[in-house]
Amino acid sequence: MKYFVLLSCLFIFFSCSKTPSDTPIDSYRDVKINVDMNKAIADGLFEVNVDTLTLLIDSVDEYVMNDENGDQIFTITISNLIFGKTYEYQYSVNNNFEILEGDRTFTVYDVENSVSDYYGALNPTILIFLVNMSYQIQLGNFDSDTQLLNIVGDLNDWDGEQLEPSEDNEGIYMITITDVEIGQEIEFKFRINGDNWESPNPDVSDCIEDSYGGFNRIYTVKQGENIVEYCYNDGCGN
Repeated sequence: MKYFVLLSCLFIFFSCSKTPSDTPIDSYRDVKINVDMNKAIADGLFEVNVDTLTLLIDSVDEYVMNDENGDQIFTITISNLIFGKTYEYQYSVNNNFEILEGDRTFTVYDVENSVSDYYGALNPTILIFLVNMSYQIQLGNFDSDTQLLNIVGDLNDWDGEQLEPSEDNEGIYMITITDVEIGQEIEFKFRINGDNWESPNPDVSDCIEDSYGGFNRIYTVKQGENIVEYCYNDGCGN
């Protein structure tokens, strides 16, 4: 009888216990961190093969960085970072941290997790748009061999700039835009072949009504690297 009671207690314990950090395996991603040390070396702030460059993440985890191919760009790939989480990070030479006017942060995204910096300087604010065209290709609405995708909005005077297919992810198109200001709210849309405009869904994306009875996408620019992901027409399929 006492064994039955013990087994029952163990069953209840394990049934009711759940580790708060239990997360599906696919919720973790690798992130490659790159920092260009050329200027720091030229300014005498870092001596190759003598000084040690360290990456500190969230003021807790330290990683020694290395120059893999002698180009004075030091790299390291950090594994098992949480998808969707924003991390703070710093660089230091021999435990002396760089002096910056702001904080370094990066967010873990689903594709192309790579951060590139210059030592001692915050990166310019950039926008990276990733547009998933897979469902439109499946529906026959977009031919990747013959048609083009561009972005049109007040960030380019509604003139249009072409997105390029990603080398690593089939069906994903991307563009990097650097002439943006922190805090700027931009309106934009994507279009196929310069005349087939998408119709964003305000129930899915942040949108604002346009002058033609439809909607424009809106996004407020944050400091640093902004990676923004969409499905064309907000149609992502199953």
